[in-house]
Amino acid sequence: MSKRFSGFPEGILSFKLKGSLQSHPILKAPWLLKAPWLWLMLLAHIVYWLTAFPNPDEAYYWLWGQRLDWSYYDHPPFHAWVQGLFSYLGHSQFVLRLPTVLSNGLFFWAYYQITRYIYGRRFYTPWVVTILCCWSSPLYFLFLTLAWHDQWLIAFSLLSAYWFVRFLDGVWLTGQGNSRYLYGGAAALGVAGLCKYTAVFVGITVLGTIISQPKLRWLLRDGRLYGAVAIASLFSLPILIWNFQNDWLSFQYYLTRSVDSGGGPTLRPDAVLFFWLTAALILSPPLVWAMVRSVMRKRPLNSPTYRIIALGLFLTSTGTLSLVGLFSTALYYWNILAYLLLIPLVPTFFLDTNLETLRHRDWLNGMQILGVVVAWLLVINYCLLPVTALFGPDGDPDGRMSFGWHQVAAVVEDYAPQHNLLLTTDYRSASALAYALNDDRVLAISDRIDQFDVWASKRALIGQSALVVADDWHPFGAGPLTLKSGWEQVTTIPVQRFGVKIKDYYLYSGVVESY
Repeated sequence: MSKRFSGFPEGILSFKLKGSLQSHPILKAPWLLKAPWLWLMLLAHIVYWLTAFPNPDEAYYWLWGQRLDWSYYDHPPFHAWVQGLFSYLGHSQFVLRLPTVLSNGLFFWAYYQITRYIYGRRFYTPWVVTILCCWSSPLYFLFLTLAWHDQWLIAFSLLSAYWFVRFLDGVWLTGQGNSRYLYGGAAALGVAGLCKYTAVFVGITVLGTIISQPKLRWLLRDGRLYGAVAIASLFSLPILIWNFQNDWLSFQYYLTRSVDSGGGPTLRPDAVLFFWLTAALILSPPLVWAMVRSVMRKRPLNSPTYRIIALGLFLTSTGTLSLVGLFSTALYYWNILAYLLLIPLVPTFFLDTNLETLRHRDWLNGMQILGVVVAWLLVINYCLLPVTALFGPDGDPDGRMSFGWHQVAAVVEDYAPQHNLLLTTDYRSASALAYALNDDRVLAISDRIDQFDVWASKRALIGQSALVVADDWHPFGAGPLTLKSGWEQVTTIPVQRFGVKIKDYYLYSGVVESY
């Protein structure tokens, strides 16, 4: 007995209920149920979600959600809009990270659809292996756990790529293609672009596939393709409105963005090599090897275009960012889209031809053990105590920034009534303090240009009394903020955990002279 539920085209949203649970293919693979690493990884996710104080960037984007706008300086607005919506449920770490449950669900549902499509009726075990690969990767553990823009970027980009594959397969096999897949993929790509601008790599890959494949090239004369481009482009309207209102600040930021590009056009092949090495290490070396082997196997799939687009997305993203790294700096996590479509190919390396019996068990266990160790180190580092604090006062300033904010907020609340402004010397401390106080009026004044500068430009700061929070990482007096003569340091707030010193915060009081 079977029932089918479907309100979308075949494969978009449909599933079957089998009569006997005992016959479920996953239960025929007992190694899946006996794998302790899967449950340890899931537990690490839950512990972090429920106990870790917001990472500085999590708090930064939460603050955006309290000050809703068309878009923002650093990134597009989708995640901020979601945070603003969820804020109606209350103020807690649980609520802040609740959207990650939805984004994770969408992400793994998209993988469910992909593995079912490319592997057919024996897709259950490949789907679980795909999940294991994602959760075993430090890169994906990090970006599926933290409430950042990236969680939505990879979910909507993956869904978009899948629907584009379905459309192009239809064109390849029948000469037509289901337009709903094309327009659905365009809409999902538009939403992904509202998450982060790197979503454009998916669109470039699809366009490159159409141009490079003779069976698809005629689509360049098909009006549907240009309709899809229009749909995806329409989603950028909020970004354009914000930039028009703010002198195109966000576009200027991305056109000139450089972490350490120096003063000339010197080529830096060593930086590109560093980018490749860090990307491979954070992704997981065992997973990288499994991905390479699965690509080399070239097992037949139920899709003529999937492998083309999977490799195309990897080359588009990695190649573009390598070129950026040659002149400026490319960071490993910018390349997160490169691996999305390659991971569902990995089950061909770990499973036999029937897609049920496990091969290379030791390699899979090693990959999972490495992932579990890294995940729990991250949990310890952000939930219990920065590991570097055991060795002295220096090291991992980002990790240390996640501790002590409720203590700082309690002290600030005692001094705040006598001041018009609450300022800090860095966006991280301003975001964390704003979250701890549940006060969106906190501002950062620093050398780094960010969203706080946009907000500060719309407030009168000169001549106002200010309470300033600083630390040793971004000390008072080292940045552009200056107070008039007569300012004073009112207190020092030492932060400790389990008797181990983590860092100090300093409070200053005075009248703003310039910034």
